[in-house]
Amino acid sequence: MRIAICSKERLLLDALAGMLERKGTYSVVAKEATARALISSSKGAQAQVMLLEASGLGAEDAQFLQGAKAFGEFVVVVIGDKLPTGFDKSIVDVMVAPNAGGDALLDALAGVQEKIPARMMVREGKRPYRRGNRLTHREYEVAEFVSKGYSNRRISEVSGLREQSVKNLVSVIMRKLQCENRTQVALKLLNAEVEQPVD
Repeated sequence: MRIAICSKERLLLDALAGMLERKGTYSVVAKEATARALISSSKGAQAQVMLLEASGLGAEDAQFLQGAKAFGEFVVVVIGDKLPTGFDKSIVDVMVAPNAGGDALLDALAGVQEKIPARMMVREGKRPYRRGNRLTHREYEVAEFVSKGYSNRRISEVSGLREQSVKNLVSVIMRKLQCENRTQVALKLLNAEVEQPVD
């Protein structure tokens, strides 16, 4: 199981990573002090589980994680006594009490094994997302948000991208799909003129 860990406390971060790697069945692929940095590192390292310490997490972190969870890429495990501000059960798959000990954490991780998607999505960079499709994977994701009526600001909030990056991607999408406005982008997706990705 590929795990990414987030904690503002460096000592805890290293202790968790050491414990999981000694277990043998876990591979710690990313360690970060913030949730936003962890999401970025996790995608690049193809992490399956994000393990976050609750202290220091807030509503902004919840938005970034909700965007990542929207694509079903990660299982989220939080170490804490209660859900952090802005978090709800749609974001967190499992809570582990901080005083429960290492065995409880290992049991929780073993329990989330079945929640991991059988085939993790892989980001494909600048290559076309799928043969015959002119959009990259990231462009396709943004186009789906556009088709749902999301504003650039809302897309930025749920995807973790900067608002200017979203604006640029929307322009590229409209040019590639030969659309004059966001409504036409939505119609092209709804009418399947752009191939749908295969999971």
